[in-house]
Amino acid sequence: MKRILLVEDQPLVRKAVRGALEDAGFGVVEAGDGEEGLSAARRDSFDLAIVDIWMPRVDGIEFLKQVRAIHADLPVIVISGGGPDAPLEVKAHLAQAHGAHEVLFKPFEDDELMAAVDRALG
Repeated sequence: MKRILLVEDQPLVRKAVRGALEDAGFGVVEAGDGEEGLSAARRDSFDLAIVDIWMPRVDGIEFLKQVRAIHADLPVIVISGGGPDAPLEVKAHLAQAHGAHEVLFKPFEDDELMAAVDRALG
């Protein structure tokens, strides 16, 4: 079973994404922000990470930078619905510049998520 690290600060979004991933047969480990996500990445190995851009403590961009030191080849899908400090397109570009495999904009459908997961896992 492939394991996915889901890093998202919004509980309802986390629940919905987790449900779609588990329905597709993936094991999911949740983290409520980037700091928790980095701790999980240090403890365990994952096949994929799905990470929100805007989160408290450690945001998605900083998560991307730091997770590369832990798991250099970990595919990462960034998800975002926007935030306060920069246009979404700028953050999406930054995410890709720091190694995000793909960026999904909220709200997205389960089939869009699963297609991105399939592409990221090869």
